[in-house]
Amino acid sequence: MRLTAFRLSLLALPLYCSYANADWYEATGQAVLRSGDSAAARAAATEDAVRKALLYSGASIRTVQQVTDGLLTQESMFLQTQGEVHNVQIVSETEENGYINVTIRADIYPDQNQCANLQLKKELLVSPFFIENREQAIVGQLYELDEASTTVFIQKLEESSGSSLIKLLPQSIRQQELSYADRGALQRNYGGRYLLKASLGDVSLGERVGTNWSFWSDQDRERFYQLQLELSDIQEQKVLFSQKYQTSAVWGFNSTTVISPKTQRFWQTDYGKSIERVLNAAAQDVEEALRCETILADITLVQQHKVLLNLGSRQGLKLGDELTILFRRQHKDSFGQLQDQLTVSELKVKITELNHKNAWAESINMELLANVQVGDAATLINDKEQQ
Repeated sequence: MRLTAFRLSLLALPLYCSYANADWYEATGQAVLRSGDSAAARAAATEDAVRKALLYSGASIRTVQQVTDGLLTQESMFLQTQGEVHNVQIVSETEENGYINVTIRADIYPDQNQCANLQLKKELLVSPFFIENREQAIVGQLYELDEASTTVFIQKLEESSGSSLIKLLPQSIRQQELSYADRGALQRNYGGRYLLKASLGDVSLGERVGTNWSFWSDQDRERFYQLQLELSDIQEQKVLFSQKYQTSAVWGFNSTTVISPKTQRFWQTDYGKSIERVLNAAAQDVEEALRCETILADITLVQQHKVLLNLGSRQGLKLGDELTILFRRQHKDSFGQLQDQLTVSELKVKITELNHKNAWAESINMELLANVQVGDAATLINDKEQQ
């Protein structure tokens, strides 16, 4: 199910401006034109074009709304901004087959110190969303709203994210905290270090709004949508990001109308559009929280002066990449729970063989890796560390 289509063309052009280490990026966003509302479609297409350009360049996406709003209110369609983004310009706008296409060009110079190893993608496990109070879904029979929200959220994250490889878990994880054994099982069975959990805390109907003069129809009522989201590092047992999102819109149906959240009809309602914007914002926030996390490769085999890593080209590793070995040891915390402790070593290895899922890395000095054990880890050395 695809609710909004985006077509992206990104081009890093040669720099012809006064800002050091900047590049021009061109991006085209495409949004559905619904009910003739060209202003809303133009805003959506512009917003996503800006977001795509920022994500592609490595800049912060927190400036998306500011840049978008500025562009849409500038008569010259040209905006001077501060920080990482300069000289943002709407190049063209076209309407075709029920879609609006907006192309923007931005002069971007991201802070490269912000993220050390952006080239590597993180394995992100997504727990299916669930409705906390299912009786709230009775009106409209919205029992599949959690499943549909999960699908749309993943779609939005895939469109915006350059940092993660997404894997949907078969069942929702509802417990507040996971035990050491549960966290280990998730990593072994699904290969992900990062876990996203979400629940729909409120999908209830509120007070009646407006005036409905049709005696055979129910009065319009406000309907809420509350999303609680948590992103955590299950290996280090820490929360990276936690946020509650809330919105509401008019529910313009009578009490007996059944409308499936898995249909286009639902997502074209005011309520569906409001939910879509929340999920889009949540996906951007998750990308922002995850993108600068340091990715670790686990060592699965040791052979004299080389080690086998559980990351490969799929995650972005390349031949010649250099990594630092980290020793992993277990200890008990103050509550008696087992925890992992990582210690940075002086050992450096270089990728010499590579496939989609794994990589062989040899000691740079061809020294024996006698102290390295299966279960230890390695992390990419960025360019500044190598200099």
